[in-house]
This record gives sequence, structure tokens and C-alpha cells, in this order.
Amino acid sequence: MPAPAIDTLKQICTRNLTLKMLSLAVALCIWSFTAVSREARHELTLPVEVRNIPPGYVINGKPPGEIRFILSGPSLLIDGARRSNATVILNLRGAAVPGRTLFSHMESYLKLPDGIRVTRISPATLEIDLIREQIPSPPQGEQQQ
Repeated sequence: MPAPAIDTLKQICTRNLTLKMLSLAVALCIWSFTAVSREARHELTLPVEVRNIPPGYVINGKPPGEIRFILSGPSLLIDGARRSNATVILNLRGAAVPGRTLFSHMESYLKLPDGIRVTRISPATLEIDLIREQIPSPPQGEQQQ
């Protein structure tokens, strides 16, 4: 390339350099804002943990081992929600003994930032049935001493 062409190219690139850098910065800001605020859907599956079972009682049957949530919102916020929720804890303190305890509104057991919506929960409610613990009786042939 001849020298005058290089000088012309250099002039074109360096002319209004501040304005070009400002334009690039604004473009990067707009791009990052749209990339972060993009609406996303994500399935979050969490294990269920039952706590504070009253003494002398057991759970009749087996509660579901996990709950599936479908979250929607900005992808950056969904990533944060995934990191801050490890398990769904069901507290049986004060539960009707013996009897059934119904847990609903499962989304209230999650720590979610503003802007995240729960669009589906499976199962939507959990029922825990408490019964008295059966203490095995000694075999009939043994004598007590």
C-alpha cells in the first residue's frame, strides 16, 4: 500500500476519536443491558427435607423426595436464585399430632429476588400424615425377668 493511503486511513481512524470511543461505550452498555435482562425460563428441582417431627411420631408413607419449580425472569436473577436455594425445608413444629398437615404455596419456601416469577410447581401441595410410632413388642415365647 502506498504511503498516502496509509496516512488517509490513519486520519479516518483517529478523527473524532473521543466520539468514537464514547459511541463504543454506549453500544457496549446497551448490549450488556439487553443480554442481562433477557427473559429466561429455568427448571429448579430441589430436595425436600422434613424437620421437627414430634417425638413418638413418624411419617405415614413417604413424602415426595423433590419438588420441581419453573422460574421465569431475567437470566442473571435466575442464576442467583438457583444458587441461594438448596432444599425445601418443611417444618412440622406445631403440626396436628396425629393427623395430616398440608403444605401449600410452595413458592413461599424459596428465597427469590424481585423480578423472578414461579410459573409452575410440581407437586403443588404436599400432605404429611403423622402417626404414632409403633414400638415392636417382644416375641411371645420370651419370658420377662
